[in-house]
Amino acid sequence: MVERRHDLYLLTPGPLTVAPEVKAQMLQDRSPNAALHSKLTAEIGHYLLEICNGTETHVCVPLQGSATYAIEAGLHTLMPDDGKLLIIQNGFYGLRLRQLAEGIRLPTTTLELPMLPLPTRADVEKALADDPAITHILLCHAETGTGILNPIEEVAAVAREHGRKLFIDAVASFGGFPIDVAALDAEAVFVSPNKCLESVPGIGIVIAKKASLEAAEGRSASVVLDLYAQWRFFEQTGWWRTTPPTHVVAALAKACERHRAEGGVVPRHNRYRHNWRRLVDGLRRRGFRTLLPDDVAAPIIATFHDPDDPNYSFQALYDALEKRNIVIFPGRLTATGTFRIGIIGDLVESDIDLVLHTMDEALAEIGVDMAGPQVGEAASS
Repeated sequence: MVERRHDLYLLTPGPLTVAPEVKAQMLQDRSPNAALHSKLTAEIGHYLLEICNGTETHVCVPLQGSATYAIEAGLHTLMPDDGKLLIIQNGFYGLRLRQLAEGIRLPTTTLELPMLPLPTRADVEKALADDPAITHILLCHAETGTGILNPIEEVAAVAREHGRKLFIDAVASFGGFPIDVAALDAEAVFVSPNKCLESVPGIGIVIAKKASLEAAEGRSASVVLDLYAQWRFFEQTGWWRTTPPTHVVAALAKACERHRAEGGVVPRHNRYRHNWRRLVDGLRRRGFRTLLPDDVAAPIIATFHDPDDPNYSFQALYDALEKRNIVIFPGRLTATGTFRIGIIGDLVESDIDLVLHTMDEALAEIGVDMAGPQVGEAASS
């Protein structure tokens, strides 16, 4: 019998399966004005800047809400009145970024690309040549709607060479992939605690270039999404401007402590890649087909085509797994006819073995036979 380390396995792109010691931090009430809360907030900021090489050039600003709040706050605050934003859209979360920018009335143009091939230097340079008014570029690093990992280093090089500024949606990737904000010269990187940092939702985080944030005083059209005001209040008082999610802050502080103890970004990435490899190989042996070839897939989520079996429906598979306390996700609109299994979270090799064993039970229950031909499997690398 495969060991079950968690009562529930939340195998989604986040929220995710959280370690017991992280959840335990939320059982204690804390005053938002207490020295301990201010200390935890500061320690989180210092650590996140440390792991992305932003200590000398950037500042870390947490904000109440999901990471989407942080992205909107960053755009409200860091986009100048005469700026124009280019959004690279090759998946669901590129579309989400476009909706955000257009929703707050930013001058925006979109580079719409297929899921594959990945965006290239030539793609971005052509978009800049076609619209010289573009001042900023925004793209999603890890597109968890499909599992694509976009080439932020290549896009950053184009931005630097052409004098444009770069925003990176690293919501799904920060903490699990090397991101050097100084080398990328990133204007801002948007972060979520409930992805590769393995904490819980409730905070959005912006790693912003300090000089750009200092120049943004009074620019935001929103009060609660004014990133400059949030940062300045932290600097002056050590407190959040408005009531913070104190339980979530404590959980994230513990998650950062666990991240450091694991060895930081590279060891965490290696654990994810090992687990991803084990899951993908295991399901391929069972006849499942991956949506993506391995060389472009981010090893934090695996997307599989629905089986070619008349007894199959995603809902039937979902229900059979859920009653065994394993939760997966359907594909996004940009990848219909698929389902997704997240590999981020407090997962080790034995957990992946448990998932594979439980998948066998669920398929047998709903009468799906994976022994038949499953045509068109994406290539393994």
